[in-house]
Amino acid sequence: METANGAEKLISSILEEARENASAIEWRSTEAIAAIKQKFERDCELVRNEFTKKANDARELTLKTARTNAELQGRKELLGLKRGVIDEAYASAYKKLCGLSGEKREALIKKLIARECEGSEVVCPSAKDRGIVEKLLPSCGISGLTLGETDGTISDGFTLKGNNYYKNCSFEALLAEVRTVTEAEVTKKLFK
Repeated sequence: METANGAEKLISSILEEARENASAIEWRSTEAIAAIKQKFERDCELVRNEFTKKANDARELTLKTARTNAELQGRKELLGLKRGVIDEAYASAYKKLCGLSGEKREALIKKLIARECEGSEVVCPSAKDRGIVEKLLPSCGISGLTLGETDGTISDGFTLKGNNYYKNCSFEALLAEVRTVTEAEVTKKLFK
């Protein structure tokens, strides 16, 4: 019986040791699981924070880009409106210039002839101003000017043909020259 009792003690001892080992393994496993769980939660928090920051940064960038684009579009539209007002102002001036008649028109053409002609050119008037140019050429005091054919490419004023050059002295060309010189100042006065 002692053998059976000794075997039982051995088995009990082995089982007790196995239980202790199992308890130790279970305790270490619980600690390991808790540590892994804590690391996982920290990692999740870090990832969440990182992605939240990236999402916030992306939102801010998107808003900033949209704001910048809106400002640029607004400026572009404002410049377009300003350009339209300036174009309209010069178109109105051109219309008034072309609408001159009588002595005012004659005085303008006389000044153009005096300013632009050097002598020995052929003056080709517009159909509208042929009579005025024909009347003014003999009394303008510039020698060698001759009356040429009517220039059908212009509606007002005249063109000049010299030996080696051609010069457009139409009202349209005159206003384009004035616009080049005055547009910056006109813009300042209109849009202070």
